[in-house]
Amino acid sequence: MKILWISAKNFKCFNEIQLPTEGSFPKGLFFVEGGNSVGKSSLLDAIFYAFFYDPTSTKELGTKEDLIKRGKSETEVLVAFEIDNKYYLIQRKHSRKTSVQAYLMEIEKKAALEGKSKIIKKISEGVPDVETKINSLFNINRDKALNTIIVRQGSVQALAEAKGAELRDIIYELFQLEDYRDKAIEIVKGKKALLDKEKEKNDIDRTSENITSEITETKDRIVETKKEIKKLEGEINTVIISSSQFPAVKDLQDLNGLTQRIDTQNINIDRKTQKLQDLAGKNNLSYPFSENELVSKTKDFDKDMSELQKKQEEIRKAIEKIIKEKTGLERDFEIFTKRKKSLEGISIEKGEKALCEVCEREIDETKLEELLEQSRRNIPNLTKGIENKAKNRSKLESEIKQLMNKYQSKFRDKKELENLSDDLSELTEMQNMKGKITKEMQDTLVAFKVTSLEELPTKYNLSSFEELFDHVQDLKRDLNTKEQEKKHQLNFVKEKHGHIDTLEKQIEENKKKEKEIERLDYELSLLQETQNYVEKFIAEDIISNRMLASIQQATSGYIFLFTRGKYSELYLQPTRTKTLHLSIKDEETGFVKSQNLLSGGDKAAIGLGLRIGISELLKRLRPLKNSPYKPPKMDILILDEPLGSLDEARRNKVIEGLVAEEKFSQIFLITHTNIRKRFRAPLISIQSSKTGSKAVFYPSPTEIEEEAEEE
Repeated sequence: MKILWISAKNFKCFNEIQLPTEGSFPKGLFFVEGGNSVGKSSLLDAIFYAFFYDPTSTKELGTKEDLIKRGKSETEVLVAFEIDNKYYLIQRKHSRKTSVQAYLMEIEKKAALEGKSKIIKKISEGVPDVETKINSLFNINRDKALNTIIVRQGSVQALAEAKGAELRDIIYELFQLEDYRDKAIEIVKGKKALLDKEKEKNDIDRTSENITSEITETKDRIVETKKEIKKLEGEINTVIISSSQFPAVKDLQDLNGLTQRIDTQNINIDRKTQKLQDLAGKNNLSYPFSENELVSKTKDFDKDMSELQKKQEEIRKAIEKIIKEKTGLERDFEIFTKRKKSLEGISIEKGEKALCEVCEREIDETKLEELLEQSRRNIPNLTKGIENKAKNRSKLESEIKQLMNKYQSKFRDKKELENLSDDLSELTEMQNMKGKITKEMQDTLVAFKVTSLEELPTKYNLSSFEELFDHVQDLKRDLNTKEQEKKHQLNFVKEKHGHIDTLEKQIEENKKKEKEIERLDYELSLLQETQNYVEKFIAEDIISNRMLASIQQATSGYIFLFTRGKYSELYLQPTRTKTLHLSIKDEETGFVKSQNLLSGGDKAAIGLGLRIGISELLKRLRPLKNSPYKPPKMDILILDEPLGSLDEARRNKVIEGLVAEEKFSQIFLITHTNIRKRFRAPLISIQSSKTGSKAVFYPSPTEIEEEAEEE
């Protein structure tokens, strides 16, 4: 991987920067130099912001408002980089009022190398998606980068000062050892969970001893029930013998039904006879009826009805005459009323003239008064005449209504007489039916060798037919009850035999489940041993025997160089409490020192050696031979003031080592120390001004020296 160029607007102390102004950054080491508080760390923050910033989780840079230059409303950073021979541009920006926006794009190679951006395609958009894509491209996330290739100011000693458990956790995280262990344990736990579910399926709800006890109790109940069934059978036989001495319930029900039918016929005959007698009395006829009387009575009804109709017709004609007379009176009333109103409205004094209604000639005042007097006299008489006509009409209409009611009554009586033959036929039919039922009953009684229904119960020493019927029904109910009880007991025995079969099958199932649980417990114990072995294997074999040895070997050379040979070998030893103990060999004394005895300068040099050694080791080491571990592709170092705690001699040794380092594509070394005269390397010079800090990239040391001479 290689950073090609950086562009920023209104980021922290910078108004606008473009590094380099033309072309792209070279490979190897170059310095980021300037005085205190001029913005050297801000340049590192700009790179970190572009690649990894998320306002919800990135606390290293502060709030998003802290990143915008004072007096400005928004900021933007673009970083072009190359990885796996592809060229990318990452853009991140935000304002004081809007959220952070992130974009990752593929750009054209030629433009990228010239310090420009010609977009080929947009790869991802949005903070979460860009973060996922960057992590995939670099094979490294923000936290891992901060523990290795990015050394922020003041954190160079972090690894050298990390205590046992913390140091162990850092190494686990860097080499993804937690992933291996957790994945392996997850698989084991998953298998254990499946086996536990299998055990749940084979869970024994009831013990075989409990089931066997229930089988014994059930068998005892079956024996007792069979005894009850035998007793019931004896009682049933007794009831059957007793019932055989009496008539069957059906025969008694038939006799009772015949008796009720005879009673019903008697009631119907009495009602019909009474009706005919009432009809005879009503019409002054003798009962039973004679044909001549009926014919004569019908003729009388016809004569009466004819006379009633004739009277109605006479009254209707009288009503029509009254209606015509009343209409004439109403017409005269209307004429005199209009005349009176018209004549009373004429004023002779005012010169108004009255006209004759017939000839329309003018009439005098005397004639006018005569006509008015006539109208005034006739109007009351006409009113009284109209009222009398209305009363007479109402009286005649009432008489018609009375005549119609009498006619209807005569009509109904005539119909009764006409229907009399049907009633006589029904009465005869009822009497015949009674005779048939009576004969059927006599025949039935003969079968019981008695002559009457009253004699039948005495044959069985009972007082009445009802008592006989109740006794026979009681015997039948008793028999039915005992037979139902027997049926219930037989079903109970059958059910209990079935239950015993089920219980015996449960015992067999329990035996199978016990064998299966025994097998599952054995497999679970093996899996627990496997889980213990995995944890021990990760902790002891990989950490103790592989990783720690590799880390010690990779970092010892850097530590020896950075401490000018004072310290040679680094030791990382696991403890019984599953932590790591860091110590280092002091070549001057020959003793091995623990980290507690190291000075601040020692810790800075050792911490930097650990950082660089582990970063280099991450690129090439797999925890396991066939491990899916993917080494980081972000093979740059960004070092912010790592030399502050070192004396001049150690600083020179560290820089010598970084100049000669070829395992990283680029190393950005930020320092306020003037080192350009001793070490000839490209330089980013940062200076402050009234409008904001400015950054200039010098790819050649000669250019730097010439500029210094001009100053």
